[in-house]
Order: sequence, then C-alpha cells, then structure tokens
Amino acid sequence: MRMKTAFPNKKQLVDENAGLRIRLEESEDTLRAIRSGEVDAIVVTGAGGEQVFTLTSAERPYRALIEGMIEGAMTLTPEGVILYANCCFAEMLKTPLERVISSTIHTWIAPDYLDIFLALLKKDTPEKRHEELVLTSGDGTLVPVYLSVIPLNVEGILDCFGLVVIDLTDQKKSNEAILAAEKAAYELLEERQYLAHDLHNAVNETLFSASLIAEVLPQLWEKDQAEARRSLEDLRRLTKGALAKMRSLLTELNPSALDGLDLGDLLRKLGEMLSDRINTSVAVNIVGKFILPTKVQLVFYRVCQEALENVVIHNASQVEINLQHIGDVIQLRIHDNGRIFDSEQSHLGYPGLDMVVERAEALGAKLKVDSRPGYGTDVWLTWHAPQNWTP
Repeated sequence: MRMKTAFPNKKQLVDENAGLRIRLEESEDTLRAIRSGEVDAIVVTGAGGEQVFTLTSAERPYRALIEGMIEGAMTLTPEGVILYANCCFAEMLKTPLERVISSTIHTWIAPDYLDIFLALLKKDTPEKRHEELVLTSGDGTLVPVYLSVIPLNVEGILDCFGLVVIDLTDQKKSNEAILAAEKAAYELLEERQYLAHDLHNAVNETLFSASLIAEVLPQLWEKDQAEARRSLEDLRRLTKGALAKMRSLLTELNPSALDGLDLGDLLRKLGEMLSDRINTSVAVNIVGKFILPTKVQLVFYRVCQEALENVVIHNASQVEINLQHIGDVIQLRIHDNGRIFDSEQSHLGYPGLDMVVERAEALGAKLKVDSRPGYGTDVWLTWHAPQNWTP
C-alpha cells in the first residue's frame, strides 16, 4: 500500500522562505566583510572540531609593516626562544635570519647585560619595560641598543613577548665625537690660559726688569762704569731670556713644530733659558737622542717647563735635568734644591703640573712629585714605550 507524501502547508513554506532569506543575508554580510578586510580569520566547525583559517590578505599589511621597520622586531617564548625576527634585527646581529629564528635571545645578549634583560622581562609596568643594553653580534662586535619589551597575552595568559630593538651605534659615535670635540676645545682653552699666564709672569716681568735697568743705565754709567757694565750684563741676560721664552711660547702655539726634534735638545734649551733668566746653575744630563711621538714629546716638554718655572718660585741655586732610557721606559727627572712648595695648594704641589696630569695619564705616563725639607724637590715623569719604538 503506497504512503501519501505530505506537502508543507502555506504557513510552513512562508516560514522556511523567511529562514532562508535570513541565512542568505548573513552569508552576504560575511562575504562583504571578508572582501573589505574586516575579517582576519574564519572559524570552521567540522568532524575534527573547530579550525581557524587565517586570511593572507589580512596578515600581509602587518608583516609588510614589521619587515619594513628600520628597528629590529621579534617575538619570544617565555623561555627566550626567538619565534620570529625581522631582517633589520638579523642585520644588527650580522647573522643570517634563518640562524636567528629558533635561537635563544640569551645567545645575543652581552654577558654583562643578561641580568638586566631577564629583570626587564619580569617588570610589570609599561614605563619600566625599556632599557639600554648591549648585544653581541655574530662576529663578536658589541652593539649598543635600546630595547622595549611588550608582553603578548592571549585570554589573560602570557603567550609570548614582543621586542622592539633600536640600534644606538651611530648615536653613541656621535656622542663620543661631541665629547671628544668638547674635550679638545677645553684643552685648547686651557693651553691659551696657560700661555697667557706664562706670557704675563715670565716675559712681562723679565721685560719690566730689563726696562728698569735700561732706564737708569745712562746715569749709572756716569757715576760707576764698573757697576754699569754689570748692569749691562744683567740687561743682556734678561733680554736673551725673554727672547728665548718668546720662542718657546711660539713653539707651544704650534705643537706640531716639535715633530722630529730631539727631546734632549729641547730640554737643554729650557735649561739655558732658566739659567739666563735667574742666573742659576742648570746641569743637563742626557745620553742619546729622544725623538718621541708628538703627544708624548709635548707632555715631557711641558712637565720640564712647569718644573723649571716653579724653580724660580723655590729660589733654588742648583737644578738638574736628567733624561734616560731604561729598558722600555723613558724617564725624566728634574731636581732642585730650593724650598719645598706648599703641597696643600695643589694636588701635586705644583700648580702648573696639575694641568698636564690628565694628558700624561691618557698617554699611559706617570707623574710624581717628591718634596722634602732640606732636600728640595724631585719631579719624575715615566713613560713605557711600545715594543717597536726606538729612541
């Protein structure tokens, strides 16, 4: 017996048609959202459960943004494994990108900064999640960077860290260049102040004394020719000393003028200038030739010059200048038997020598002053010459 087919009534057909229209509208809305880029991924329910399909068109702009950054960017697991890195970060490390990805970040952090980096990951406020660190590149070069850390949470659970890295190499070089320029300007100003002081104290006083002698010389000649001849000798000595000092100051205005000159000859001239200036015996003991690198030679010259300048203040009657080469050490010693200087007035006991201490130390030279009552003062300057240097 055949069963009769039951056809839907009018109301059922109307309801089914309405449902189909609603589903059609939802499908059209979904397609419109996908076409306009409003959807990043689609969740599909199947026999194996829900699956997420990411749309390439949605991911591409973000990837292009990260790859085009001039800063380094990467994502890390909580254990420090690099899941992703852009080309800029690989270039900072001077390492192929395929070797960077899947490596651990700890490999690239300089050992002295590893604790700082680990502490950075644990900080819980955005204001504290950035720090200056140093990376170690693939060839061992140290790379100063500014690193920012962003925890990436999924449903409240830490999934990984996002890092942005800015290379500070050029900035550090610029800062160093500025500091070097400022230091050079300060040293130049210091030199000019020193020359002005020396010009006033040495040359001006000497010329003033010479002018007084020249002024009374005609009257003295009429009264006592023997005394006048002695005054003439004093005048000759003073003018000779002033001329020699002026030549010395001109040399100091152009330190390169010391290039290729024998340091021994320069120190002998300083001794002669002092002898002419204060009529004091100056013994110079130098064996061999000493042509030092320009900066080193200038420091030796200035130290001797300052020590002899203070001899005038000490009222010494005997002065010794000794320059010798012992092994790889060049040693200068200036001794005078004058009264000792008040060591509380300056770090070394010699105000002028304080100006050259920093420069001497920068060259690896050591400056020492030894003053004792009844003995006088010794000024020592020692410099260890490079192995390939010969005097």
